Amino acid sequence: MSAAPETPREIPFNYTSADDRQVVLQLLGEAVWDQLEALRSRRVTGRSARLLLRVLGEISIHRRNPFLFQELLDTPARRRRLSRHLAGDLAVVAQSAGEEGLVHEVLAAARGLVAEFEREVAAAPAERQRILSALAPVVGRGNVLFDPFTLVSHATDATDWRLHLPAAVVMPTEEAQVAPLLAGISGLGLSAIPRGAGTGLTGGAVPLRAGCVVVNTEKLNRVLAVEEREFPAAGAGARAQVMRLEAGVVTEKAMEEAARRGLVFATDPTSAWACTVGGNIAENAGGKMAVLWGTCIDNLLAWKMAMPTGATWTVRRDGHPLRKILPGDAVTWRVEDAEGRTVREVSLRGSEVRRNGLWKDITNKALGGLPGVQKEGTDGVITSAEFI
Repeated sequence: MSAAPETPREIPFNYTSADDRQVVLQLLGEAVWDQLEALRSRRVTGRSARLLLRVLGEISIHRRNPFLFQELLDTPARRRRLSRHLAGDLAVVAQSAGEEGLVHEVLAAARGLVAEFEREVAAAPAERQRILSALAPVVGRGNVLFDPFTLVSHATDATDWRLHLPAAVVMPTEEAQVAPLLAGISGLGLSAIPRGAGTGLTGGAVPLRAGCVVVNTEKLNRVLAVEEREFPAAGAGARAQVMRLEAGVVTEKAMEEAARRGLVFATDPTSAWACTVGGNIAENAGGKMAVLWGTCIDNLLAWKMAMPTGATWTVRRDGHPLRKILPGDAVTWRVEDAEGRTVREVSLRGSEVRRNGLWKDITNKALGGLPGVQKEGTDGVITSAEFI
């Protein structure tokens, strides 16, 4: 059975993988897409359709391409010229439509979109100043970024979705900045997206709507210590080395730091040359060494998280046996607040962490409410960790 032929892309200027339907759904919703499909068979010359789709293309590309958007902010004449062209194209479509009611319904939606976009452009400088005023006192003015290169590089990851640009990118330089930063973003009525290197294939660090601030952890890149500790759960006199490091440390750097001491940093995803420790925890990353030592969760001793409320939590594993978690094990973690008080305990059977024969069970994202691990950054921002 042959596949149905694909509808050719007609919306111009689309430099991502989105097709016409995805663009229209994002800009105007499903009802308008259904109306456009109903009108497709009624085309005669197709001129009106081309003009209408050009209007949609102009708005889509200016929203997706921060260099073009910045040009509108910097050049009032360019902004006025674009508005004239959009209004002119829609006027031609209206003139050609005659009494065709369906066309006028689509036109009304398109005019509303144009007006919304013009308000968005006009409001952007004040909105950026509002974000800067709230967040610069936390991380410094130079670490609140709106430049086009930074915005576009944080609009996608390995998925290449590029659905929305972030409103801003902030780059904390100290672990203690992250919790008040999240509180500040929440106070602005915006959403926070934690991001390490952006190597993920899950879309976990990509804005899926407007009004998102990306919290980039790449400046939290210090290996804090490598120290020996006792591990009674592994047997009398058992000792092992523990690496304390910030979430923005590139995995390969951690591996090299361990290797210099004759040790192994066992979390080794294929993106180790670029991915960061915080992302490894958020994805419960593995790699070829997972066969022997397990995935990230097996090698974690503790980690700190900045929570959306502005609180700071530390999650500690009780009684690490210096091996990977087996199906018959019982594993407990304590969640502590900034004062060291226990917020809750999370206990899991080894079979809840992974199924027999698997490195990890991605069907059990919740892991009994264990914060941070395998949550793709949806419950807080991991800021530092301790690894066996």
